[in-house]
Amino acid sequence: MEKTFKITLVDHEWDDLSIEEHWINQRSIEGKPIEFQVLQTKDKETIIENVKDSDAILVLYADIDEDVLKAAENAKVISRYGIGVNMIDVEAATKLGKMVGNVNDYCIDEVSDHALAFILSSARRLFDYDRQTKQGGWDFKKVQIPLRASDAIVGLVGFGKIPVRLAEKLKAIGYQVMAYDPFVDREAMAQKGVVKAELHELAASSDFISVHVPLIEQTRHLISTKEFAMMKNTAYIINTARGPIIDEEAMISALQEGRIAGCGLDVTETEPLPQDHILREMDQVILSPHAAWYSEKAFIEIREGAIGNILDVYEGKEPKYLVNKSVLSQKC
Repeated sequence: MEKTFKITLVDHEWDDLSIEEHWINQRSIEGKPIEFQVLQTKDKETIIENVKDSDAILVLYADIDEDVLKAAENAKVISRYGIGVNMIDVEAATKLGKMVGNVNDYCIDEVSDHALAFILSSARRLFDYDRQTKQGGWDFKKVQIPLRASDAIVGLVGFGKIPVRLAEKLKAIGYQVMAYDPFVDREAMAQKGVVKAELHELAASSDFISVHVPLIEQTRHLISTKEFAMMKNTAYIINTARGPIIDEEAMISALQEGRIAGCGLDVTETEPLPQDHILREMDQVILSPHAAWYSEKAFIEIREGAIGNILDVYEGKEPKYLVNKSVLSQKC
């Protein structure tokens, strides 16, 4: 019998692990046993102590930094539930010869729909109308006049799979769309009916700005005081990506001073959002609890994809959703 292949699940927020256990049992190779260890912790020392003999690490929110990666000497792969891998030190993992996997295609419609819902509800002033009407009013003139879709510009910060899908939906409704992404050329955007722009151009021109870049060091506080100063005072900012991409203090100041009209946030710099946080009290802010990814199918796909990366490695294959492809050249 071969040595046991040990999978350590660091943290999760599922009611049970039936999906993961199903696929482990389904793909288990006779004579090559799998141990599935569940920690349910974010405590660094506890993680380090328990991953020393792990062949694979499965994680949702816990930080997997260089110290953890070095402690996990035998680990071949770290797989993350989700698209973003900002909680994993990918550079350190690559240097140590460890593969990093994510699930980069599981919630494209869900997140683009969520961003679209933020845009449409803001555009049509639905929450303002709802609040005014429930308080006894009945006057369409009591809120800021809506802007016709064909007269409005939506600026996309990033042009990966999710914003590309969002652009398709926006174009079908009639919105004009521009995007900032230094890694996508003008022609590729033009094929989607989208105008390529620099960030300052997008900030100054857009009626709605929707954020879709990954959180890395270069994108932390990508949108801050300078960008808010450029925006129209009628503009809204939408974030379904990662909270720290927007400088929250700068955004709150812009809202309080009327330099922007409002925002729709599925993510915040601190999660969960503290109970006494000012964003919970501001009428011009629409909040959801990091739920943009969530649907019945996405709930299954994120889990199947994440455990699938690990089981690919268990079977001697490359993970389906390999993030740091350069690690493969080190293994040659």
